[in-house]
Amino acid sequence: MKKLILRLLLCLVLLVQSCGDESPPAPVTGWVIGTTTAAVTLEPSVKILKTTNGGVSWTLQTLPAECVGFGGNDISAVTGQVAWAAMGDPQNVDGGILHTADGGNTWLLQTLPDGMTNRHIKGIKGVSPTEAWAVSLRGDVLHTTDGGSHWGIVEMRGANSQIIPVQQVNRMDVAGKDIWIVDALASNLGVIHSPDGGVTWWQEQLLDIGEGAGPLSISAYDSLVAWAAVNSEGFLWSTSNGGRSWAKSSDAISGTADFDDICASSANVVWVAQNNGLTSGGVAARITVTDGAFDSNIFTDVNYMMEGVSALRDNQTAWLVGMKTLFAAPDLPRGVIYHTRDGGVSWKSQTLPDNARDVDFWKVSFVGARR
Repeated sequence: MKKLILRLLLCLVLLVQSCGDESPPAPVTGWVIGTTTAAVTLEPSVKILKTTNGGVSWTLQTLPAECVGFGGNDISAVTGQVAWAAMGDPQNVDGGILHTADGGNTWLLQTLPDGMTNRHIKGIKGVSPTEAWAVSLRGDVLHTTDGGSHWGIVEMRGANSQIIPVQQVNRMDVAGKDIWIVDALASNLGVIHSPDGGVTWWQEQLLDIGEGAGPLSISAYDSLVAWAAVNSEGFLWSTSNGGRSWAKSSDAISGTADFDDICASSANVVWVAQNNGLTSGGVAARITVTDGAFDSNIFTDVNYMMEGVSALRDNQTAWLVGMKTLFAAPDLPRGVIYHTRDGGVSWKSQTLPDNARDVDFWKVSFVGARR
């Protein structure tokens, strides 16, 4: 009888192992932000979707009426209950910060401080349930330590005490006290960094970037390691000394397309969401970088431009979002959410609710992810 029981237990273990790849994702909470566009007026409106099961199902959130007229720019998941979102208007002048403290049951528009030069909020990063950083399109850095009840302006002053000029912020990231912002129009000086929670700032130099190019994306792994990507180039730039110096990769992928988002899940593993344009679709890649050389798992989709990626620390699990190209089939939804559990070897699209098939997805953030 004991031998029979042992055999049955062994068979059960083998059965569970053989089915492991087909089991649903572990319960993970995440949010996706995007925009709908009215058919007649072309007026935009922010849209946010939430999942509590790794994307097995998604639910469209109820947002304040003030979100009409704005597009979704960024989303940052902190816990299963707390998240922040950034929005801006098509004129690149006005915008706002959205916040939930109850898992998305209610989203509130938070008050921006007086004195901002530009209120179009381009990027946001929550670092705890009470602390977050945000940045406007023109470089107004905002900070809260009370859950967003009060946001204060943090001046970006360089070594000469002069305000660092910013033309067009595209992305930001925060790791501990390190704040990283990229100015897409500042050429090789487009990475702006504070190592001490906004007390001091400096512009960091990216070597050997193309003429007219500037950094589009930034992802910080820790206080020493960060990664950056430049528009119209398929290379990656990295620092391992907190931004004192940057090195350009020797390898590149997909020529001169834009890396609209990057996410470092470890010190040498970077996930890329690449936009090849309205007529060409997009590419996702998980890149392991060794001495500047790439070992890449690449996924190509002609129907969707890839815009955002959020990866867990296991280097295997990630979510990817994008928006439809001009030549995609009319019956396809406007946006797509992909998920991988094998390091980007394969990606599966996740099912959208019927009331979210008209949303162009822009960014994604999962609890516990690096982005």
